[in-house]
Amino acid sequence: QWATDNRKLDANPGARINIDLKARSSEKRRGYTDEEARTILLAVRKEKEAYRRWVPWVCAYTGARIAEICQLRFEDIKQIDGIWCIAFAAEAGSLKNVNSERVVPVHSALSDEGFLKFVASVRKGPLFAEIKPDRFGSRGGTGAKILSKWIRSIGVTDKRISPNHSWRHRLKTLGRRHGLAVDILDAMTGHGRKTVADTYGEFPPDAMLRELGKIPPLKL
Repeated sequence: QWATDNRKLDANPGARINIDLKARSSEKRRGYTDEEARTILLAVRKEKEAYRRWVPWVCAYTGARIAEICQLRFEDIKQIDGIWCIAFAAEAGSLKNVNSERVVPVHSALSDEGFLKFVASVRKGPLFAEIKPDRFGSRGGTGAKILSKWIRSIGVTDKRISPNHSWRHRLKTLGRRHGLAVDILDAMTGHGRKTVADTYGEFPPDAMLRELGKIPPLKL
């Protein structure tokens, strides 16, 4: 599917192939609980390396993948229609698919924590230049591996937790709990449009911020 989305193939030859996998309930991935999220977000406040300090916070309030955040650049954090946003763009590094290229407003909890001040201090180039690019030139892959191991090291050890994807599961859960519009929630997390109707129109930042603002900051 990646090859099709990126115009390497005219069509996906596996599109109609289904594999029936029976997962045990004990192995099913889940999102972080409030307590687990709190443990991580408090722990990173003590970290000196920028990517350890900020990537989990951005994950918590965007539902983005760790790899996507690790490769962000100064120019990807910008005002659109007067609203501070994070743009996940292919120019910054590899993205999973065509839907992954998107814009997500900065949640108030992120700005209150000082994320925009951190971005301003960078001034140009990669936000997390201390992450060594992997053999493909990607900071995302390297950062995801390091942060996944670090999250395990602070006591978040449940096998149903995926240090990368559990933030995404959590945001979807919070979206349902607080009544976010489903199409906007999907757009923020970069999930595919489910119907032809969903492909019509745009997702303006003010509409996305209105929905994202329904999720209250986690009490630390």
